[in-house]
Amino acid sequence: MASTAQAMKKKEFMKKEYSEKSAIDALYSELSKGIESLKKGDVYTVDEAWEEIDKI
Repeated sequence: MASTAQAMKKKEFMKKEYSEKSAIDALYSELSKGIESLKKGDVYTVDEAWEEIDKI
């Protein structure tokens, strides 16, 4: 049941249109978070890093 709900949610998400500027702003925001994380010395596994990338 959960996978069906997730698929429907993803389908709705894919219908939305985003401008190039909003996409760049979102990526910049995530990059800034990553840089701050590195500065604090946070360490992540490769799998955790890919999970975060997939979320973006």
